[in-house]
Amino acid sequence: MLKRTASEKVLLSLCLLATITISPFILLRWLDGDITLAIIDGISSLTAIVFFMFIYITRKIETAQKLFAIFLATTALTTIYIKGESQVLWTFPTIITIFYLMPLKWAKITSAVVIFILLVIIYPKANLVSFFSIMATTGLTASLSFVIFRSYHDKQNELSLLASIDSLTSSGNRRALDLKLSEVIESQHREAYPMSLILIDLDNFKDINDDNGHAIGDQILKGVCQLITSHTRVLDSLYRYGGDEFIIVPLNMSIKTARRLAEKIRVIIEQHKFIHNIKLTLSIGVAEYKAHDTPESWISRADASLYKAKNEGRNKVY
Repeated sequence: MLKRTASEKVLLSLCLLATITISPFILLRWLDGDITLAIIDGISSLTAIVFFMFIYITRKIETAQKLFAIFLATTALTTIYIKGESQVLWTFPTIITIFYLMPLKWAKITSAVVIFILLVIIYPKANLVSFFSIMATTGLTASLSFVIFRSYHDKQNELSLLASIDSLTSSGNRRALDLKLSEVIESQHREAYPMSLILIDLDNFKDINDDNGHAIGDQILKGVCQLITSHTRVLDSLYRYGGDEFIIVPLNMSIKTARRLAEKIRVIIEQHKFIHNIKLTLSIGVAEYKAHDTPESWISRADASLYKAKNEGRNKVY
């Protein structure tokens, strides 16, 4: 069984927390003679359990997040409608939870609708000071939630980018390559179409490092990546596979077309003079995706072609 994601665990925990928080009120309200709210709390608690089971079994997180946020908002507003101003406090954790569960765009809209409905409900029952206090505090809660969660999402995106980028060359790293290959192969299972992979190796790069130092070697690695991406528009498709090996994928083209692209790359590098007038060549292997390929088998066939290019004197495409 696949390991549960952090999002699944958090949402399951929220469902349990909602059930644990709401359940005592069923008994308290019943003993207090407030049967209507006791029933509402019972339905809410049962719904939270249903959500828990739905998430646990189906693992449909995106659907569950939106529905759970709407459920919480509906429950809070229903309680406020029945009991009035005394229940307004439930609005604040509801707004925060909405921003946590929903994409920011939808969270803004949903929280605005919740606050509007809340004010419509409260207006006839509250005095002017209370009304404006509720409007200010709920609006402030929504605004702060937006700012905090926007910052959180920006930071998450930044960390995700850093985790997928090779720090030296700014190409994708091995982790990003593995994810991309899995996505490509999954798409091939849905609809098959020509897809090729290019495996690039810098010829005699160890000698360049030994003769000129690793700092110069690093400059050349960065220069190679810049040349490839600037001349071939494969910025989002170039990945560092090893020390001096790179992979270009996905290429929505046949192996014949991919080899022409690989030859173009080979010529560009061969004709370029790097720092200290250092010259460099590439050996390149190309492989087209075949049915039932795994990432390993696909790369392995490209590696076999690369090995052939090296055995035939390097500076070749196979």
